[in-house]
Amino acid sequence: MCGYTPPISEFQDLKISGNYRYYNDPFADNRSNDSSGSLRATFSRFFDAPLYGLSQQAMARLDLDRGVLNYQADAALNLRGYLPETSFFGFTGVEARGASALPLPSLKLSLGGGYGRFKDVTPLAKALKIQEQLLELKAITGALPPAVVFEIADTIGRRREFATLAALVQRLEEIIEASGLPGQQLGALALLRIEEILNETADEKLCGWEVRLGIGYELLDPQDNTRELLALASFDYALAPAPRSQFSSQLQLSSALPLFEDYVLLAKISYLFRFTERIDAQLTYSFIRTKPRALHALDLQGLDLRLTFQVQANLNFALQFETSWANDFEEWSQRLVLTLNYDLF
Repeated sequence: MCGYTPPISEFQDLKISGNYRYYNDPFADNRSNDSSGSLRATFSRFFDAPLYGLSQQAMARLDLDRGVLNYQADAALNLRGYLPETSFFGFTGVEARGASALPLPSLKLSLGGGYGRFKDVTPLAKALKIQEQLLELKAITGALPPAVVFEIADTIGRRREFATLAALVQRLEEIIEASGLPGQQLGALALLRIEEILNETADEKLCGWEVRLGIGYELLDPQDNTRELLALASFDYALAPAPRSQFSSQLQLSSALPLFEDYVLLAKISYLFRFTERIDAQLTYSFIRTKPRALHALDLQGLDLRLTFQVQANLNFALQFETSWANDFEEWSQRLVLTLNYDLF
């Protein structure tokens, strides 16, 4: 997957999930009443061209526990300019972070340089999925030649060049029917399935890595302390080991001077993969260490596992397990959420 380089790298991904529970116990003092739930949203977008790039990330989480609402939110925007024909770049950006446990949000500007690139390999993932579906429908007599698969991917990667989706589907039909295999005539059902795959938003795939070094300045400090100059370092990595798998990791350090007396360290690993056509899984681990000057460090860890079972076309069952721990807690918190989704029509 990661050996493919698309004509244009433009990646975006938005995920939203939530749950809610209400229970009114039979006692007058309401000793076991419960109102709890959570709502999460994550957004990623990036654009990469030979001489410039743009990346955006955002995360928001709301947790309701016995009527008490807590929130956590992070957002970042970075602009990159590359040296011609290289992966060396300079960048400038803005980052914001807020949480109900903090008296003020954090806001900082950054400036620096780095090396590396990311690329969107979603067009190849869609091309491989089109081939797979056409084989299942017996719309093609055998696997397409690799050159044809890459031509399909390149055509999908230039989607914005086509006036309509129908024009893109027609061009893909021409490529497949001219592939050289005998009897390559796509019917209406095959063309409809191609159109559905092109419109799907759940198979975005990203590959690449980058390392950054820079300086930052605090416009807002969560503790309302003196604004400080910061040293910044980060490493990001993404891999699509298979058309329906995605691995990503992130490591960030932001430290006031002198180093490691007042700093924030963030690490995150996520792996999305498909066991079978009917079972999807996503595992995410996160670690945040916050070390204020002259105080002990606060560590917060979280582990989330989500399994989705597609029982039939209009019925799926999801199991989500969440656990978190901080070094001022006595034990790990745990939450198990079971969800049944059924589309009536």
